Amino acid sequence: AYNAVALMEMNQMFDFYDGGGLDLCCLGAAEVGPNGDVNVSRMSKDRLTGPGGFIDISQSTQNICFMTPMTVKGLEVSAGDGKLNIEQEGKVKKFVNSVYETTFSGDEAVRRGQKVFYVTERAVFRRSSESDVIELIEIAPGVDLQKDVLDQMAFEPKVSPELRLMDPRIFTDAKMGAASDFFGSLDDRITYDADKHTIYFDLFGIMLNSQDDIDWFEKALREVLTGLCAEKGPINMVANYDGFDLGKGLEDYYSEKIGSISDEFYKTIVRYTGSAFQRAKLKQQMSMQEWNPDDLFEEFDQDESGKLSIEELRDGFASHFHMQLSPAQIHLFQLGDDQRVDREAFEQGVKAVLAEKEAQDGK
Repeated sequence: AYNAVALMEMNQMFDFYDGGGLDLCCLGAAEVGPNGDVNVSRMSKDRLTGPGGFIDISQSTQNICFMTPMTVKGLEVSAGDGKLNIEQEGKVKKFVNSVYETTFSGDEAVRRGQKVFYVTERAVFRRSSESDVIELIEIAPGVDLQKDVLDQMAFEPKVSPELRLMDPRIFTDAKMGAASDFFGSLDDRITYDADKHTIYFDLFGIMLNSQDDIDWFEKALREVLTGLCAEKGPINMVANYDGFDLGKGLEDYYSEKIGSISDEFYKTIVRYTGSAFQRAKLKQQMSMQEWNPDDLFEEFDQDESGKLSIEELRDGFASHFHMQLSPAQIHLFQLGDDQRVDREAFEQGVKAVLAEKEAQDGK
């Protein structure tokens, strides 16, 4: 595991399941009955596969999504232009009058107050207290309700009076651009204090896994800040990075994009995160791009002598850039006869060290 938040033993993992630790689970289904019962454990008298951890997971999770094709054995489908095409129907129906064995009970799920959905390639159903049978709530664009859905079920489901089409983005080759769907509007994550001209930005749960995600994030944030800064100018930013996730190798690209926003819109910025690793990673990337030679020299010059000792260089780099200078890097600074560094040599040395670091990170 890379950068794991937690490592758990198998018995502890099942305690986590049984204690309701999961918010959502996605499970398969061999058979689905009229009332939402699911069978995954036995298909015939002589064919026992067993439930594994299915029961532990499904009994204690508040939101359950069963995923299965409508039919099997011969089913062929294709998608394009936002529509689903059934090229060849399967010979065996998955939605049956009675499941061979009940591994999951739809009635018990209603009693427990669980939210249960059944997602296929062409239709979405749910089981709720409003009906004793599963309810059809969505169908795929391009399919026929009667021929492709209802006729492929051994029982008659309830059809929602608000039946709608599944998102057509599912049935295209292009990226869905679903980041805003998952994360919600940035407006909902930002609280603005007009008196202090300060915004509080909660990034919890946001995951940026590609440059496209970062581009979306930058554009959305820029739109919010443009309006807030139009009248009063640069703003104070307080950002919560706890629960924020940035894909491996994207630190430089993220820092570049957010650095341009910082230069344009921020008067001050404070970043918080509960993860020491994330804090160090983000702070290092930001610090490497956000430095002024004169200000940095003054910060490093602890004895205010006008020159920096080797110890002051080491301490300053550790504090500001989170780097430990090697002897070879120390020699990149043109030390005087007194083994100290003046302002000009300091600026050139910092640039040399950071350039070397950037080249190493790019390998």
